[in-house]
Formats: sequence, C-alpha cells, structure tokens
Amino acid sequence: MARGARLPDSGTAEPKRVDWQAGQVLYRVHSRKREAVEFNPTPQDHHFGGGRFDSTPNLRYSYLYAAPDRTTALAERLLRDIGFDGTNPTRVLPRQELEGKRLSQVRLAQDVALLSLRTVFDLNAVQQNNDWLVRSQPTEYAFTRRWAHWLRAEAPWAQGFLYESRLAFPNVSLVLFDRCAHSDLLEATGEPARDLDEPDSVRWLDGELRPFHVHVGPPDAADGTDTGTDPGT
Repeated sequence: MARGARLPDSGTAEPKRVDWQAGQVLYRVHSRKREAVEFNPTPQDHHFGGGRFDSTPNLRYSYLYAAPDRTTALAERLLRDIGFDGTNPTRVLPRQELEGKRLSQVRLAQDVALLSLRTVFDLNAVQQNNDWLVRSQPTEYAFTRRWAHWLRAEAPWAQGFLYESRLAFPNVSLVLFDRCAHSDLLEATGEPARDLDEPDSVRWLDGELRPFHVHVGPPDAADGTDTGTDPGT
C-alpha cells in the first residue's frame, strides 16, 4: 500500500455521508483518568506516536475512538503491536498494557453525520486508490493524521469517520470529533465499566481475545496476581 506523494487539491473529494441515529450503543477502551464520554483534547506530535486520526498542533480538535462491537474496541486499543512470533499459535498481550485502562459502554446522544471510509468505493471517492488510509501500520500515522485534516476540510459536516477495523475486520470502528473534551455527542448507558487490569477482568479478557489467538501474559512476579481459573469465566 502506498500513501501517495502529496495531498490532493482542495475540492477533489466526493465524500460519502452515513448518518447514525441517536441511541446507537458503542464501546471504547480508555484511560481511567478520563470519563467514559470524555473526548481526548490533546494534540499529538506531527510525526511520532498518537492515533490514526488524532489532532495535531496545526489543527486542534478533540477526538474519541469507539466501536459498536466490544471485541473490536478491545482489539483496536490493545492489539496494535501484538504480533505472532512464528513459533507459537497464540500471541501474548503483556499484562502491563492493561494498566489504568477501562472498557466503557456509551451511546450516541444525538444523530451524527459520519464520513464513510468502509469500502473501496468510499475510499476512491476521497482520492484513495486502496485501503492504506485505514489499514496502514502505526508507523504511518503521521501521514494518516495529515489526511484526516484534509478530509475534515473536504467534509466540514462530518462529525467523525466510519471505517473498517484494521485488527477486527470486517467489523467497523469510528472516530468522533468535537471542539472540546466535554462533548454532547455521547451519553453514558448505565452499564458498569470494566477495569481491565483487575484480576477478574484479566480472566474475562482472556476469553474475549481467544478468537484473536491472544492470551494475556503473566503478571510481574512482584504483584502476586494470580490468573486463576478458566479465562472464559
């Protein structure tokens, strides 16, 4: 997959709009320091770190990643850099990757207009000749963020992007945008959040990630945590 040598000219996109109705349930994995419905207002470095469609210092906005399927939300946040080593059938998710992370259920508090990047035709409509924009590795995120800025200018009506998950395709993920961290696009559902670094959650997560051939690694010897019984319980 290639990203192209430059951004297209302004006005060359014909973005496809998809409207999602209020009440749609979503899942997200986020820091415990952030509320379930709280967007991330932090702009990321132009070149290093960050997520696929985050803001940067030259175009600031708040953003929140979620998915209508909880296993997709888990995969998108936890499995980005977890590969097979060629000798074992199961990948290992280091236990420390769960520290301070929470799975929450939220729902759309109002109808939202999304720019669709789900199909090759949706991508062709915004000057992408393949699925690089939504399938590229994190090492390319400096460029996908720049494309996100161009797309937002081409579709000022878009309150987010809808795209096929790189790690749980053909399931979909989405990113929502707003001006500040405390948006009115989402509301809590009342479903209790799950702190992923708690022992019971670790066992539960082992079961959730089993279809991905992923197992949560052992704890540090110093913390004394026991993985306990069947990971599917």
